[in-house]
Amino acid sequence: MLTSELYRIGKNKKSLLFICLLFVIPFVDLLMNVYANFFDYWLHPEAYGGKLSRENLLHPAYASFLSGTSQGHVAQMLLIWILPLYILLIYSDFYILEKKIGYSHITYTKCSRSELLKARFFLSFFLPFIILLSSLLLNFVLSLIIFNGGQNFMGLEMYPDHNVTLLTLSLKHPYIAYIIYLFVFAILAGCCGLMCTALSLLFPHYKYVYPAAFFIWILQIMLPNSLTYLMQPFIEYGFREIIPAGILFVAIVFIFLLSAWQYKVKFDEL
Repeated sequence: MLTSELYRIGKNKKSLLFICLLFVIPFVDLLMNVYANFFDYWLHPEAYGGKLSRENLLHPAYASFLSGTSQGHVAQMLLIWILPLYILLIYSDFYILEKKIGYSHITYTKCSRSELLKARFFLSFFLPFIILLSSLLLNFVLSLIIFNGGQNFMGLEMYPDHNVTLLTLSLKHPYIAYIIYLFVFAILAGCCGLMCTALSLLFPHYKYVYPAAFFIWILQIMLPNSLTYLMQPFIEYGFREIIPAGILFVAIVFIFLLSAWQYKVKFDEL
C-alpha cells in the first residue's frame, strides 16, 4: 500500500511541483542573507580591509532559514504561514479527489480499511517531515559553508545574561539549538500533515478542507503563545511560551486524527 501511494505521488506533477517549491523557498531566503551580508563588501572590499571580519559575518546558525534573519521575513511567511496548503497539495487532499470521482470504493477493495488508513496517516506524517527536514538541512549546510566563521547574532551576543534560559542556552550552543529546532519544525510539519489528512477524511470537499486547515494553522500562529515560538531559535520566548503552544497543537491534531479514524473505520466507507 505504501509503495502504491508513493508511486502516485511520484507520478503527480502537482505534488512534485510543490515539493520542489519547499526546497526553493529556503534557498531564496539564503540568497537574501548572502546579498545583505556580502553585497556591500563585494562593492567596497577596501572599506573592510579586504576581508569580512567574523564579527561582521552572520553566524551560520543565525543565517539559516528558521532563524528568520532575512529582510522582511518574506520567505518564512511564504513557507510557514501557509504550510498546510503545500501539504494538502502534495498529498493530504488525495482522498478528496478519490471521493469526488468515486475511486475510494475501488481503493477499499484492495486492502482493509484500517490498513489503508494506517498507510495514509503514516505518509501524511512522514512526507512533510522528511521533505522539510531535507530542505532545511540543505539550507543549514549551505549556510555553514557560506557563513563559515561568522559570529554575528545581530546584537544578541552582546547581552550574555538573558532572562530567558532557552535563549541563553541557544547562544551558548547555537549549532545544537538550531538542529533541535529544525527537528521540532519537521515534526510539527508532520503533525500538520496528519491534521490535513484527517480533515480531508472528515470533510471531503476542497471548499471546506483548505480554509479549515489554513484557519486552524494560522490561528496557532497568531495566538499569544504562538506555534512559531517552537520553530524559530534565538528569540526572547522560552519554555513558558513554547510548551503550552506545543501541547495545544498536538491536542488539536490528536482530536482530528482520532475523530477521522473512528469515523472512517467504524461508521463510514472509504
